[in-house]
Amino acid sequence: MATTATVKAIGPQAMSPDEPILILFDETATESLQQIAVIQQFQESLPHLDLKAGSTLKIDEQAYTVAYAGPLVDSNLTTIGHATLYFTAVPAKPLANGIYLTPTQLPKLKVGSILTYEP
Repeated sequence: MATTATVKAIGPQAMSPDEPILILFDETATESLQQIAVIQQFQESLPHLDLKAGSTLKIDEQAYTVAYAGPLVDSNLTTIGHATLYFTAVPAKPLANGIYLTPTQLPKLKVGSILTYEP
């Protein structure tokens, strides 16, 4: 079953063409985290979100395939809406809170964008 979230805010330091990553948090993020993060609001409470290799994450109309989802992704997303999206190849030592996506192109993200998680 798909789970959706809406982008509520994009911190002034959240997106950089030199860093192909997006840091996600929900509205409970501290002020300092909000400066570097994309704040998402889930449409419903998340009892469990089982992302794994082969899952899909849609950002508006752009679909991404999960190449790797770290072991902390599920618990962090369901408790504080946190994960780090990497638009890069999976490294030899991927991060535990990382979701590595293909294609490796940063999305055009805006307040109001819809993120759809499809396990």
